[in-house]
Amino acid sequence: MKTEFCDLESLWSRLRNGEEEALFGLFKDLYNPLFNYGFSLYGTKENVEDAISQVFLELWEKRLTLKSVANVKSYLFTYLRRKISWEHEKEIKCILPDREMYEVSVMDYMVQLQTEEEIRRRVLNAINKLPPRQKQLIMFKFYQNLGYDEISEITGLATQSIYNNIHQSLKSLHEELKMPIGLLLLVLKM
Repeated sequence: MKTEFCDLESLWSRLRNGEEEALFGLFKDLYNPLFNYGFSLYGTKENVEDAISQVFLELWEKRLTLKSVANVKSYLFTYLRRKISWEHEKEIKCILPDREMYEVSVMDYMVQLQTEEEIRRRVLNAINKLPPRQKQLIMFKFYQNLGYDEISEITGLATQSIYNNIHQSLKSLHEELKMPIGLLLLVLKM
């Protein structure tokens, strides 16, 4: 794990110096993890592949102005998440009419609030059906906004065990609620 971190740091540094091979090295090493992460957010293969390509194209275009980062993998995951989110918002704006064209009535607003509350209630009910350990980890991660290391310190569990339990919890919630993972994560973070 440590050598992977050092290799990514080295590739990042070389990319910042304009080495094309470093860009290809980052792409080769991180494509699959980025694709899996992007697919869990967006769920459309072509759109995720396009977003990853855009990320690496933008990295190359900005290579000489890139800053040093503490964790290359984390940086690229965040970059991809923002890119997918931005592209998704762009698609929605093309599909949906401009909100300024319509006056939102008090009744419409109340219905929207009730719908959001109903979704939150369904998610909480599903969380309550999880085994106690999974429920605890979901609460720490999404409701108390703790990082995996912080959760590890509190619970005494290995970080990998926390990842596995949270993944299993999300999978169970997804199956119980029949809700796309991206939407589920969005609701959990509300």
